[in-house]
Amino acid sequence: MKILDFDIVFLSYDEPNAEEHYADLCNKVPWTQRIHGVKGSDAAHKAAAELSETEWFITIDADNIVDPAFFDLDLDMSNPDIEVYGWCGKNSIN
Repeated sequence: MKILDFDIVFLSYDEPNAEEHYADLCNKVPWTQRIHGVKGSDAAHKAAAELSETEWFITIDADNIVDPAFFDLDLDMSNPDIEVYGWCGKNSIN
């Protein structure tokens, strides 16, 4: 499946660049949904699951800017043992 076949949910709480990063993501994926102000990572991910209308969804934390090439990826969803996919970020500091 293509990444863009999944709901995209932006998770923010009090990150200093959240608004700028959300605007950047919306420019790349205009139908991005947002969960804001939910305390705790687990609770925020549960809120994203409730918001999502697709079986699987992509969450993007507010302190990240997504490389546009990410949205060109295809995922093999045929393995029933995989419940979570994860991607590493690129840290410009180190």
